[in-house]
Amino acid sequence: MAIFSPISSRRYANRKAQATQQLIVFSLYSEGFALPIRSVQKVIPMGKIYGAPEGGAAGLILYQEQELLVLDVEHRIFKGTPRQKLSLSSSSQNAIDPVFTVPEEQEDQSLQRYLLIVQNRAGKILGLPIDAAPSLQRIPESAFTPLTPDYMAEGNIRCVSALIIQNKDKPPLFLLNPEQLVQSQQSLSPGGG
Repeated sequence: MAIFSPISSRRYANRKAQATQQLIVFSLYSEGFALPIRSVQKVIPMGKIYGAPEGGAAGLILYQEQELLVLDVEHRIFKGTPRQKLSLSSSSQNAIDPVFTVPEEQEDQSLQRYLLIVQNRAGKILGLPIDAAPSLQRIPESAFTPLTPDYMAEGNIRCVSALIIQNKDKPPLFLLNPEQLVQSQQSLSPGGG
């Protein structure tokens, strides 16, 4: 039987419950990104993409006997900027990603690509290709900060709603807005959506 102690009760009362959000975290071109877990329907191994000759901006994949739109991340998130111009710190496309490292036992599977199946509140879904398996993380809400209006207007990354700064030792994560990600390309504002 547990014994009630005023000291342990005070310790428990002094501990403030910190609100967190569960996020799917992944890397795209050496940048860290996150999506709220409620907006990711599933993560599946990448299959063959149809209707995207020469690496077009969109293609189709067969998912649960239906056609699923797969978006090219370069065109949707990075405003079509060529990959080599994205990283200010490294000109190499094969540079080690500072956000994620692949364990040795997974190196032979590193060629496996994945598809995040993202869903907005209206139920519309699309596929977002990623190069490595994502992780599930709980991040305190205190780590979320809004992006500056200057970055929203001039930055090269679209469909972002916040910046996540966990601590000074880790690079920040960009929180993607599933509503903006799923909406059509034409409806995205040119100033950073």
